[in-house]
Amino acid sequence: MSEVAEALTDDAPESQLRRRIDALADALVLARRHLPDEQVAAAERTVAKANERLRHGTAHTVVAVAGATGSGKSSIVNRIAGETLSEAGVLRPTTSTTHAVVWGSADAGPLLDWLEIHRRHHITDGPPELDGLVLLDLPDHDSTTVAHRLEVDRLVRLVDVLVWVTDPQKYADEALHAGYIQPLADHARVLRFVLNQVDRLDDGGAEIARDLGRLLRHDGIDAPMVLPISATTGAGFDRIHDLLVDAIERRQAALERIGADLVSAAGALHRAAGSAEPGGRNRTTLIAGLAEAAGSAAAAEVAAAHHARSGSLAMGWPFTRFVRRWGRKPLASLPGPGRGGAASAARADLAVRDYVDAVSADLEAPWPGAVRSAAMADRDALLDDLRSSVGRAAGAAGRRPRWWAVIVWLQRVFAGAAVVGLVWLLVAAVLGGFFRFDTDPLLPATPGADWIPLPSLLLLGGVLLGLVTSVLVRIPLGVGAARRGRTARRAIEAEVEQHADTAVVEPVAKVLAERRQLEELLSRARA
Repeated sequence: MSEVAEALTDDAPESQLRRRIDALADALVLARRHLPDEQVAAAERTVAKANERLRHGTAHTVVAVAGATGSGKSSIVNRIAGETLSEAGVLRPTTSTTHAVVWGSADAGPLLDWLEIHRRHHITDGPPELDGLVLLDLPDHDSTTVAHRLEVDRLVRLVDVLVWVTDPQKYADEALHAGYIQPLADHARVLRFVLNQVDRLDDGGAEIARDLGRLLRHDGIDAPMVLPISATTGAGFDRIHDLLVDAIERRQAALERIGADLVSAAGALHRAAGSAEPGGRNRTTLIAGLAEAAGSAAAAEVAAAHHARSGSLAMGWPFTRFVRRWGRKPLASLPGPGRGGAASAARADLAVRDYVDAVSADLEAPWPGAVRSAAMADRDALLDDLRSSVGRAAGAAGRRPRWWAVIVWLQRVFAGAAVVGLVWLLVAAVLGGFFRFDTDPLLPATPGADWIPLPSLLLLGGVLLGLVTSVLVRIPLGVGAARRGRTARRAIEAEVEQHADTAVVEPVAKVLAERRQLEELLSRARA
């Protein structure tokens, strides 16, 4: 096949219609997750009906003549057929089952089997321009027999063209307009209206035809076609003949009916799916709220206190460390939502709800509920992740900077000097006081400072230098603790952002993407 032929095939009305059917079928995959089952089921029936009707091709055009009791629809069918095929009546319904009249030699059996019409009459020697016409005489839509009304309701959904026959007495019947015409407002292109018995009116039915047109426009039918006729005299039948011939020659009635069905089904789903655009995402506010719920500020203070305590224990005066070790450990007071943090969990829920409200503020049902469900689906996992994030980030503050090692070794040297000096002095005191030894050789003068013995210098120098160092390191230790607190807070917020995206933002975005995709598919189906 050439490229031109392929292009023509792709652009053919039937190909376009099939793409619209496929779009509606794809939309139903998404609709099943969010929309009411009954609406989805109705659209599924439309897709099935469209595919089945296309399977039977467009060689035949199915035209149904429907009307109320005594409207004259059977008389119209008989006149079109040129013979008495349906029994006509005035006071009671006489058409109890649908009667099909088929023109032409082409086999319409499979199509009529699908329509479940068993009463059939074939005209093979009729006017050539009617070849391919399948004319159905339906039961009365206002019949007191329930089976008759159900038959009308069933075939009204299946046929290609609907010709509604009414009369001057029943043209404004509420059962006709509310029960049939208004639900078919999207099918104006395949609806025709016949006002019968105009031979009984002085003006030939002109005034009533205008009033019927007004009622039809009120029903939602744009530019309705109303044909005043008389089945008794034959007046106006030339227009009915032209209407039928036009529908047969164009071979588009079936496609137009399917297209109208798609418009109606997709429109119903579109209304159910809503059409407003979502509000602002407010992702930053969500992350800030979850970080607050996770206790990022308090955790940062804990991380700073933990860092300061660890530095004091590592670089402080060694002989007083045991006192500090008995103090409360900052990491023991880490906050965070979870099983033991109902208040924090409530704050996290509030942050998620605020985000959901911001996203779905302008959405119509059922999308706010779908967004809320998606955002809260992983709530418990989110709370656990937030608590874990706090613990990891605050615990990371316990890593020691490299410069601490220098101070630790200095403190050991100072402590060692103090211990050596103290032991030296004690030995000298014991030997000199208890054993009466000469202690002068044991207490040599300090080089360069003969006013203080060397062991005394070691003791005093070790103590003083150790204490001074403990005081001086508090300055960089405080700066480092503040920095560690900020680092811990940023780490918590980074993890909170990741968890918020995974548990809340991405599921919500998926729902909104499905909504946009559903709206796009429905728009393509409606064309």
